[in-house]
Amino acid sequence: MRVAALLLAALVPAAAQAASPMQPGLWESTVSVSRTGRVPLVATDRDCVTQKEIDDGTKSLPRPGGECELTNIVSDGGKTTYDFACRDGPATLQGKAEFMIEATRYEGKLDAVARRGTNPDTPTTMTWAAKRVGECPP
Repeated sequence: MRVAALLLAALVPAAAQAASPMQPGLWESTVSVSRTGRVPLVATDRDCVTQKEIDDGTKSLPRPGGECELTNIVSDGGKTTYDFACRDGPATLQGKAEFMIEATRYEGKLDAVARRGTNPDTPTTMTWAAKRVGECPP
């Protein structure tokens, strides 16, 4: 679920991998981005998630956007945690994620540090709430 353009414009091998309970289909996600000294941003987006992406184990996991690498992925009883490092041009965002993923909904957050050039590091928190809203359009 990538709400990348808005979110990154503001900066921005799996282990113990269990099968995701997510169902394929059209998912709507709302992301709130909080950064020190800035007004929070909220964006809602819809994405089609395929069974192939779910089976891949990483492609259906929420991420901030840009080019991201996910590592240290651990899924246990619906809870999934992982580290991420994303790059969008000169901006980077890296940190840890924790999500509770069910068949038709998920929620969680990313705690990260945003870096852009010589600017000071910016602590960033992204909270996600998503639900399956139907089938993907043909």
